[in-house]
Amino acid sequence: MVEKNEEGGSKVSYGEAVKIEAIIWPAGGRVQAEMYGERLSYIKNMEYEGTEELAEGDGICVFTGAEELPDYKIISIKPEYSPMVLELERV
Repeated sequence: MVEKNEEGGSKVSYGEAVKIEAIIWPAGGRVQAEMYGERLSYIKNMEYEGTEELAEGDGICVFTGAEELPDYKIISIKPEYSPMVLELERV
């Protein structure tokens, strides 16, 4: 969620963490290398088959715990695949 701070600036805040099961691996290959260039090392792919609603911009805790801020965010969702395939970028 994007909220306003005391000074009128925008800040991102996250709701309560929800545990999900997913398969995550580093991005790679020619297509992703062309799309992301030097950012490729900060991108991961995620395969998710659960029922939780996920949206672009949602935070994902990959290497952090639920009590910490997410270390990745969803930048792309490909729902046409089963299981659903998402791309994550390090925050």
